[in-house]
Amino acid sequence: MKKNLKKIVLFLFLVISVFSFSEIRFKDDVGREIVLKKPLTKVVVASRYNNELIRAIGSIKNVISVDTNTAQDRIYWSEFDPNNVIGKGQNALNYEKIIELAPEALITPRNSSYEKDIEQLSKAGIEVIVVTGWDNANMPAQIERLGKMFANEAGAKKLIDFYNKNLDEITKKVAKIKNKKTIYWEYGNPFTTAIPGTSNDGWVSMMRTAGGISIFDDPNIKGKTIDPEQILINDPDLIIKTTSGSALKNTGIYTAPSEEEYDEISKEMVSRSGWQDLKAVKNKNFYITTGFCAGGLGKLIGVAYTAKWLYPEEMKDIDPDKIFAEWMAMQNIETPKGHVYKLK
Repeated sequence: MKKNLKKIVLFLFLVISVFSFSEIRFKDDVGREIVLKKPLTKVVVASRYNNELIRAIGSIKNVISVDTNTAQDRIYWSEFDPNNVIGKGQNALNYEKIIELAPEALITPRNSSYEKDIEQLSKAGIEVIVVTGWDNANMPAQIERLGKMFANEAGAKKLIDFYNKNLDEITKKVAKIKNKKTIYWEYGNPFTTAIPGTSNDGWVSMMRTAGGISIFDDPNIKGKTIDPEQILINDPDLIIKTTSGSALKNTGIYTAPSEEEYDEISKEMVSRSGWQDLKAVKNKNFYITTGFCAGGLGKLIGVAYTAKWLYPEEMKDIDPDKIFAEWMAMQNIETPKGHVYKLK
C-alpha cells in the first residue's frame, strides 16, 4: 500500500511539474504572442545589449552563441568564440550557422531583420523572440520577458529593481527643474545625431529622460546627417560625442579609447567653423563617452552622466561612476577606466 502511495505521489509530482512548465506565455517586443513549452536552455542572441541583460539576470549559461558585434570584445565576452558566431550583427545573420547550432530560439531586437529571421528559422523549428535591450523607454518590460523565457523571474526582478531605483532618483530631480537645458549629441561620424523614430531613437529618449532638450529632437528631419549651421544657431548648453573607439562601427567594447584618440576627436570638433564661439565649448561643458558606457542598461548609465553634466547642482547626490560600477559588477567584471572624457 505504501509503495503504491509513493508511486501515486511521484506520478502526481511529475504531472504537476510538467504542467507547471508546459506553457510559458508572453508577448515579445513587437506584440507577438510567444508560447514556450518549457523554459529556454539553449539560445543564440543578437545584440550586446540583449546579452548584457541576460548576463545581469544570471542566465548567460543558456546562450550558446552570439553575433560578432558582441564577440569582438574579447575581455568582456571571453566566453564566446568570434570564430563561432551567428553573423556580424542583428541585420546580418548566418541562418545556416544558426540552424547548425540548433538552438531553441533566437533573441534579437526590434530594429533587426526579425521578420526575415522568422521566415528563415521557423522552418527549422527555431523560435524568434524580439527583445530590445537598448530600449530605455520600456526597459523593465524587456527584462521581464527575459525572466519569463528563462524561468528566472527572481534574477529579472533584481535587475528591474536596480534600474527603477536609479531611474526614479534621477527623474524625480529632473521633474523639479523648470528651465531645461539643450544638448547637441553626436554619434560616430561628424554631424550624425539622434533623430526620433530612427535607429538612434534610444539616445533621444536618453536625453529626454536626463532632462535635456536635444536641438534635433524632430521626427521630421530626414537623412543621416543634419545641417551644421543649426548647431551654431541653437548654441547648445551641452555637447556630447559618443564614439565606438576601436570597436566595430556604432558598437562598444570594454577597452576605452586612448587619451590621444579622445584629444584628436575633440580637436576636430572644436576646430569646426564657429564652434569656438559655442557656449558649451567656452564653458568646457563638452564630453566624449562611449557606446559601451553610456549605452549600458538601456542607456541608464548615459542618463545618469547626462543629467549630471546638465544639472550638476541639482544632481549632486547622483553618482554616475557608482551606477556604472554597480552595473559592471552585475556583469561580473571589473569597472573599466577611461570611458568618459571632458574637454580640456
